[in-house]
Amino acid sequence: MAEQIEKTGNGAGARSQPLKSAKKEAQNVADQATEAGRDIKERVVGLAEESVDAARAQAENLAGAAREFASEAGEAIKSRANAQREAGADYIGGIADAIRRASREFDNDLPIAGVYMRKAASKVEEISDTVQQGDISDLVHGVQSFARRQPTAFLGLAVLAGFGAVRFLKSSSAAAPRSTAAARSDTEDRS
Repeated sequence: MAEQIEKTGNGAGARSQPLKSAKKEAQNVADQATEAGRDIKERVVGLAEESVDAARAQAENLAGAAREFASEAGEAIKSRANAQREAGADYIGGIADAIRRASREFDNDLPIAGVYMRKAASKVEEISDTVQQGDISDLVHGVQSFARRQPTAFLGLAVLAGFGAVRFLKSSSAAAPRSTAAARSDTEDRS
């Protein structure tokens, strides 16, 4: 029996050493895995921070570029709006001149119509000046308040202005063929 105890004792002792050694190796592997996990975690956190910083920088660059583009677009729009406003004011001024010319045609037949048309031309010229100065909202408000206060006068001026514009357009279109025909005959005479 002593031999058996000795064998079992030696056998258990022999087995415990590889077990201790395996435990140490397992502990070493676990420690290495833990250390590797920490390293990986630190790297991932570092990469994530770098990615966030890079994304922020890119977003700031894009936002700056967008602000610059919007500013340039806004300036271009303002420039175009000013050019259109000036062209509109010139056009409205031309209408006032046309109404004045048409009012001269009424001076012989209907002098009162000529007077009202000149008044309308003055108002249209005021509108042109207001548009030129760029205060269109005041103009619209003024026309609306005049139309509310004096609807009959507003309607009458609108009718007279329309009638005068039609007469002017008819007289200008009748003059255009004459000038074209005169130019043709002048050209034929030279040939």
